[in-house]
Amino acid sequence: MTEVQLLFECFKHFAHLDHSNAAVHCSPVRYSPITFRLMEALEGHQLRPADPVEDQVSAMLWHDVKQHSGKYREDVGRIELDG
Repeated sequence: MTEVQLLFECFKHFAHLDHSNAAVHCSPVRYSPITFRLMEALEGHQLRPADPVEDQVSAMLWHDVKQHSGKYREDVGRIELDG
């Protein structure tokens, strides 16, 4: 597995996790910062899953995340600042 393939698997994992979190909270999907960063890291790479069905699902995920990019303020997490 190449680094790009591994990043793509991570992207799909976190995008699906964002969808499941939205379903649990009965709210619209808001993608996490890590999902957006993975998408940015993968832009420009040729991403082709072997399975045509997975390819279609991945393309829909990619398009959906791209549509959300820059649309809302990202959650900065739970960072504790000193001082």
